[in-house]
Amino acid sequence: MVFIKILTFLICVGLAILILKYTEPLVRMIGKMSWAENRLGMGGTYTVWKLIAIGLIVGSLVYLTSGAW
Repeated sequence: MVFIKILTFLICVGLAILILKYTEPLVRMIGKMSWAENRLGMGGTYTVWKLIAIGLIVGSLVYLTSGAW
């Protein structure tokens, strides 16, 4: 069970790093989010993707450290 948690954490952190590094190509490929641009101003889509990546890191860290050891 611990191995699965560690593996999940590493995969999520790797994915988050890729999102942070390749935000520009990701937005060009997927497109801009109109609701993010309206609510957060210009560049809101980039901000949302960065928040998703940070949330992925924090969420996987919480998953890793939760439960009975």
